[in-house]
Amino acid sequence: MRKQILSLAFLALGASAFADVSVEEVLARREGADINIRVTVNNPASTTQKGPVKVVLSVRQTSSDSWQEIKTWTNIAKLAAGNRVSRDFFQANHTLLRKLAEQGAFEIRAVAQAPGAPKTGEKVTTWQDTQTGK
Repeated sequence: MRKQILSLAFLALGASAFADVSVEEVLARREGADINIRVTVNNPASTTQKGPVKVVLSVRQTSSDSWQEIKTWTNIAKLAAGNRVSRDFFQANHTLLRKLAEQGAFEIRAVAQAPGAPKTGEKVTTWQDTQTGK
């Protein structure tokens, strides 16, 4: 009986470790000369993901360029099962973003990490200036 109780306790601990985080959406919008980026992270698991959940936002001009980190958020204390949270990057005068936008399309990557999560959530999207058609 004692072995069964210990086995159940270990299974319960193991099941709680299977919470996860994933990047659901990366959305970039232009307002005038400024580009704003919104990252939405969710927890598709059936248990709460303990934090801190870390989200790293990076950009690059083309797939042959290296990623350049522009923002890191570490202020998500936990993410309940089935819930989502968004973070916005409103850096109107960010030099790198302005330079990339002036050159046309560029790539944006968001990576979400959490303690004990079995995998890292990542999403890459391409932004293209619809105002200039580049």
